[in-house]
Amino acid sequence: MFEFKLPDIGEGVAEGEIVKWHVKPGDTISSDQEMVEVMTDKVTVKISSPVSGTVKEILAKEGTISKVGDLLIRIDDGKSETSTNLATQTEEPAKSEAPQAQSQPQEKPQASKISATPAIRKAAKDMGIDLEKVTPSGENGRITMKDLEAYAAAAKAADQKKPVLSHEASKSAEKPAPRPGMEEVYEPKGLRRIIFDKMSKSKSIIPHFMIGEYIDFTKMREAREDLKSRDKNVTFTPIFVKAITIALKEFPKFNAIYDERSKTYSIKKYYNIGIAVDTQEGLNVVVIKDADKKNVFAISQELADMASRARSNKLTLSDVQDSTFTITNVGTIGGIFSTPIINYPEVAIIGFHRTLNEDMQNPNSREFMYVTMSCDHRLIDGADAARFITRVKELLEKPSLIFVE
Repeated sequence: MFEFKLPDIGEGVAEGEIVKWHVKPGDTISSDQEMVEVMTDKVTVKISSPVSGTVKEILAKEGTISKVGDLLIRIDDGKSETSTNLATQTEEPAKSEAPQAQSQPQEKPQASKISATPAIRKAAKDMGIDLEKVTPSGENGRITMKDLEAYAAAAKAADQKKPVLSHEASKSAEKPAPRPGMEEVYEPKGLRRIIFDKMSKSKSIIPHFMIGEYIDFTKMREAREDLKSRDKNVTFTPIFVKAITIALKEFPKFNAIYDERSKTYSIKKYYNIGIAVDTQEGLNVVVIKDADKKNVFAISQELADMASRARSNKLTLSDVQDSTFTITNVGTIGGIFSTPIINYPEVAIIGFHRTLNEDMQNPNSREFMYVTMSCDHRLIDGADAARFITRVKELLEKPSLIFVE
């Protein structure tokens, strides 16, 4: 009998959500056949069976959280002894030839019963909260971001010795009774749960401020049409990536990563640009590594490949890690203005929107676009942000400055 346990996926991932099983009890499975999809706070990975045999039992249900080392599935591989994909210690310590005083027996520490996603564990650590003291409200006793926020608020209230609400006031604040058949409970799962955790963490830790700019998009449109006529069809996003890398070199504070534990910022000398990709499950941020060393066409090809794999759930850890600055381009969908949320632990994010004509009655009039940027106000001042977005405006209004890079 072969017992498969959740392996160490790497990147400090301690647990993952079981997204989908591709086999069921009774199925015949072959070695290297895909059997389960596991989502971490980094990426969804597909895990193949290391052995051939018959599926006897699936122990981790879809939608549940499993820790590294947890038993997921048992497979009858035709062998009498039980084996596993994880190494176990079976050797006993060597015995001493001389008699020694017997040591006092030590209690074996019990495994933690806490159920929380990796993002929630990281948020609790950053907030200095002991998860053992938090009351969970999620499914199957899982701790959510709301639980952390409630615990933090209660602790703050206790420190300040705020008066407790009276019984009548508490009753008036209770949630209204549900109306049967008139509402639906929605629990974020999968990618949506990860987005839930990351956005909550970003807004609870980073003091955001936003700045916007008006950009004349006419020359940018003309430059792209000229490229298309030369059989070099690229979208606007790769051009935005290149413009941002140029600006980041001139304004290095915007290319930084925040460390909540040490309360410090690490200003990066490499430029890994994250790009939000819309999928059926939600936004996935793919990363163009060393964008400053690639031209627009190379960035375009790489982005098209990763966007395709994001929508078919085939991204790797390398595709989604180590971003230093993020771009979101909602212009292809709709919306002329937005306030993007920073991709924690970065310090800024920029949003590009739908283009408009100056004369709405004349489609041949000059085009413009609103560009907005959210920043970490602890590191970046309003004046810095204004200079940065003004530089981006200059580059996009004079695209020749971008293509010479």
